[in-house]
Amino acid sequence: MWVTHAIPKNGRGNEKERIIMKLRIVLLLLAFSRPLWAVAPKPVTLVVDDVPVVQVLQALVAQENRNLVVSPDVGGTLSLNLTRVPWRQALQTVVTSAGLVLREEGGIYYVHTAAWQREQRERLEQERARRQLDAPLVSHSIPFSYADAGELQKAAEKLLSPKGSLSVDKRTNRLLIRDNQAVLEALQQWAAQM
Repeated sequence: MWVTHAIPKNGRGNEKERIIMKLRIVLLLLAFSRPLWAVAPKPVTLVVDDVPVVQVLQALVAQENRNLVVSPDVGGTLSLNLTRVPWRQALQTVVTSAGLVLREEGGIYYVHTAAWQREQRERLEQERARRQLDAPLVSHSIPFSYADAGELQKAAEKLLSPKGSLSVDKRTNRLLIRDNQAVLEALQQWAAQM
């Protein structure tokens, strides 16, 4: 139980009371800070010979009470000898030795093959390209004061989407562009640098 003392009416307490108050503040800060016993995971010693990779991964995450999702295409066996290695390093060593990919998201560890990761990357790229093709076309013109629009035409065409088009109005020194909004914004930034 905490006992508080009244501060004298002149607004100044004695030195002893100030020291006690500082000590209380320090004790409160220590009470609400992270416990010292939770600072680092225990080192891992792991000796396996021709054991399925999934079982090794499950044993590692069970030791630290972590969450793990293993892709169905993960397979193979593993032989290794690790002595007093930090838990995270042991997990990464197992994953790397098996030619797998590890990612952590929201406290959950996901393990999958490199081929699966490539397929996902390609699928996302195809989806992005499909969205870009489905985007509505917008017309815009970009004027140039100090550069010749005709000379910049070739460079600007490299930034267009497959559905985009570009022409030059030599009379007003402008690039006339018809493409989706994302490409138009990129071309405007490019033109601002010219």
